[in-house]
Order: sequence, then C-alpha cells, then structure tokens
Amino acid sequence: MTPGSQPSTASLHRLNPAWISAALLGSVWASVEIVLGSFLHNIRMPMAGTFLAAFGVCLLVAGSQVWNVNGLLWRTGVICALMKSVSPSAVILGPMVGIVLESAVLEATTRLIGKNLLGYLAGGALAVSLPILQQITGVIVLYGFDAARLYVALYDVAAKAFQWSTLGPVDIVLLLLLLTVILGLAAAIIGMAAGSRARSLPSSASTVALTATSSPFLSEDSDQRYSLPLLVSHMLLMPAGFAAVTYLPLWLSVVAVGLYLTFAVIRYPLTRRKFTRGRLWVEFGVVSILAGFLMGELTSKSPGWSWSGLVIGMQMALRASLVIAAFSSISFELRNPVVIRWFLHRGLGQLSSALDVAFEALPAVTDSLGEGRRFFTRPVDNVARLLATARDWLAARSQGGRPAVILLTGPQGSGKTGSVISLAESLRRYGLAIRGVASVCIMDEGSRAGYDVLDLHTGDRVALCRTGGRDQPLSAGQFSFFREGFEFGFRILLNNRHQERAELVILDEVGPLELDGKGWSPALSEILRGDSTLLLLTVRPKLVDQVCHRWNLQPAALWDSERLNLADAARAVLNMTGRTGSLLAG
Repeated sequence: MTPGSQPSTASLHRLNPAWISAALLGSVWASVEIVLGSFLHNIRMPMAGTFLAAFGVCLLVAGSQVWNVNGLLWRTGVICALMKSVSPSAVILGPMVGIVLESAVLEATTRLIGKNLLGYLAGGALAVSLPILQQITGVIVLYGFDAARLYVALYDVAAKAFQWSTLGPVDIVLLLLLLTVILGLAAAIIGMAAGSRARSLPSSASTVALTATSSPFLSEDSDQRYSLPLLVSHMLLMPAGFAAVTYLPLWLSVVAVGLYLTFAVIRYPLTRRKFTRGRLWVEFGVVSILAGFLMGELTSKSPGWSWSGLVIGMQMALRASLVIAAFSSISFELRNPVVIRWFLHRGLGQLSSALDVAFEALPAVTDSLGEGRRFFTRPVDNVARLLATARDWLAARSQGGRPAVILLTGPQGSGKTGSVISLAESLRRYGLAIRGVASVCIMDEGSRAGYDVLDLHTGDRVALCRTGGRDQPLSAGQFSFFREGFEFGFRILLNNRHQERAELVILDEVGPLELDGKGWSPALSEILRGDSTLLLLTVRPKLVDQVCHRWNLQPAALWDSERLNLADAARAVLNMTGRTGSLLAG
C-alpha cells in the first residue's frame, strides 16, 4: 500500500490461508513487541528480551490452536520481524534475528514431534532460551573472546570475596539457561490454554473498527537517503575493523575506528543518538577499568593494575564501538526499499501482500492489547482476547456481506463427510438453522461404487454418481454423475434459502469438478451472494489454495478432519453464528 491509501480487500484476495493467518498472528506479535517491549524497557526490566520471547512463544502456540495451518509459525516470525524493521530503534538486526529464530525453532519442533503438548513444550523451552544464547553471542561479537576471560576473572574475584565454591562460572550460565527453559515451558502451557480459550470466545466482528492505515514498509521517505554501495561497504568494513583492532598498535586502531565512527554519526542520526547516551560510555569505562585490574594477572602473571590489561579493555571498547556503529548503519541501509523489494521477490511472492494485511490489522490489535501493565494480570484471557480480535478483524474486513467461511480439509477417506454429518446433528440440537448436502460414499464389495447426495436437514438421499456407465452427460475419473443428484442438491442448497434463512450452509465437497466450473460450482457462487451467516466447505488439502483463489475466500477457520474435535467445532460454529446463548442453555 502507498501512504494515504485506504484499506482494501485486494491484498487479502492475493493471499493463501497460511499467509492470511500468519499476517494476523504476526500483527498480534508485533503489537506485543511494541507495547510490552516499551513497558519492559521503561521499567528497566532485567532479561526483558527473555520475557518478550516467552510472550512470543505463548502467542505462537495459541495462534496455532486458532489457525491450524502448516507453515504458520515461520511465516509469522518473518512478518513480525519485518514489521519490527520499521521500528525507530537504531539496531534492529538483533531483535529481527531473534524473532525469526524463535519462530523457526517452534516450527521445527512441531514438525518433528507434532502439534501436541510435547512438541509445544520442547519448542517453547528452546525458543525462550534463545535470547540468553543470543546475548552471550552478542557480547562475544561486541567485545571479542576477551569478554569471556573478563567474566571468568570477575567471577574469581567475587568467589574469593564472598568465599563461595558451590557454583563455577559455567554453572551460573547453565542455571540461567535452566530458568529460561522453565519459563519457556510455562509459556507453551499458557499458550495452549489461551488458544483453547480463543476458540470459545464469541465473535464480535461488527464491533471491530476498520481503521484506514498505511503500511510504512515500502513507503518512500524523501528525507531518507539510502545507498547500496554504503551497505556493502559497512558489511566489508566491520571484519576489516576487527583485524585493525586486533593487530594494529592501539593508537592507530583508535584513529581508524574514530574515523569510521565520525562518518557513521554524521551520516546516520540514529547512530548519533546511540553514541550520545551516557550509559554506553559508562559501560565502556567500566569494561576498560575492570580489564586493567583483572586482566593484568592473565597477561603479566601478576595481580593488580596493569597497563596490558587496560590496553585489552580499550581494545574491547573500540571493538564494541565499531560493532554498534556498523550494525546501526547496516540496519538503516537494510530499510532501503530497493533491498526490501529484492528480498520480497526471491521466493516469497505473497509476503508483500501479507505485510499490507498485517499493518492494516495492527491498530485494532494494539487497541485490544491496551496497556502493558494490564497484560500481565490475566495472560490467558488477554492472549485469547488478542487472537479473537484478529479473527474478528478478518471476518469484518473480508466478508463485505458474504458469509464467513470454514474449510474442513483432509485426504480422501479421512472422515470429512462423517464429521459434517455428526456436526450437523449436534448443531440441530441447539436449534441452529442448517441446510446443506453431504456426499456419502457407497461401497460394493470393499470398493467405492459411487456417492449419494444426503440432505443434512431431512436425511433424504439421492444417487449422485456411480462407477461404470458412460451414458451420463458428466463424468470425472471413474465416476459418471446423474443430473437428478445435482438437481436434488441444488434445491437443498439454493431454493430453500427463500423459505428459511440458514445460519449455517454445508457443502461436501468442493473438488476438481467445481474448480472446472462444473458440479456444485454454480451453487457455491450463489451461496456466497446469499444471506447465510456461515458456510462450511470440505476440501482436499492440495486444493485449498486453488479453491480460495477461485472464489476469493479468506477462511475464518481451517480445520483438519483427522484431528477435529466435534465438541470444539460445534462450539466454534455457535460462537461464529452468534448463538453462544444456545451453547450455554445446552
């Protein structure tokens, strides 16, 4: 989108269900990073990055309960990281890398172990441990391996002063990692509870504001000057600077790094802001002084103050200055729209549209989040509310008078038809107005002989197709279809809507025949122009994207027939049709 443009459904129509779900979940995650990140920063919360990672795990686990789509987690991480890139922070690479790694780890564990309790627990423990490992790596990159030597020396001094010997320097790091693992396990458990809670929350799409907002991601800013040669130069100068600090005399490395810093702070205002903070210079001074006292024994074999230790400390400060300046400069240059477009067109063709959707949803989600302090009081309810807001935003954003759509997917023989029949029977007990058809398989000596059309309201059935005879006007594969079967189904799906408004319409199933404009295709197009509240379609997994593209569908839910819980499904349908009261009465 361009600045000042109004939100439209064009971006939604270009996306498949995985990217739509990732856009919504990524927008939720970005709002948490913005609001809670600022709150934790303002109160000077120790290990703020670890707590944000825990909230990220909680959201990812909860979101995967609401939108059960393969590839959701890594896509969400990419979207959230790219939304983070428009943050005014001087250094964005670290947080972006952390977000992507966290989502990738959770994606990997759920792929290997499964989307179950064990998979989420393992992924949560690993993902929340990443910020500590990233910080340790960052300190080593910032100050070099001398930072590890300084840590050990500082530990030895503290151990002698307080006379403890129970824990060694490595034990302290392992204990810290253990605490993050426990936090990750808790985040995964809370996420599973929040996801279950979000599915049961009633829909309130009519109350969700459709805020007109622009995606700043690819917007041009005439005040910002980008340079591809400078981006490449910064990437090359950083390792060259490391070599200069390590091998050149101290005074010469000071001159070299000083010249680079001077250019960086003049060229990039955000880098200038970073180096005007007194806290940074205090940190450099403390590192240099500690090195002067503690590193001398390692270099001159004598305890106490030493010039060689001070030199090591000054080299560490120089290296840190170089890293901060280089990463700040690279972070700025990576915002170059030319660079962004290059990445967007390299195998992620739908990412740009997904980012538009994510930025459009961001105001509504952020408003629902509220103040950071309140979010900590009831995390399960607050996460569930956030996800329900995103779900309702999509419903309000994409319907435009059309019914909301649920897709029930699964391979042939996975139980899709049995599930919709059982679901219809369950929902009728709550008084829900239902019409629809199911394609019931007819077996003959252990093999499929054809299908019947079943009226889900009356239980009447008529033959739809059979194997063998080719005297029928329509055939597909081994089946010949009967005109009487389609006429029977059309009367159920279309004519009855003039007699009674259906709250739920079920069509089992939409397949290759419909994609070719035949079969139930005319009925489906008419239903989407009708007055029903909710439409449930059964579709084979490999055809989901084609069906969504053919009829411009943005599913409110995507269910897997092999893991479908009928009680949860019935509850979700009643919530989406506004019949929560029926559920409570039942």
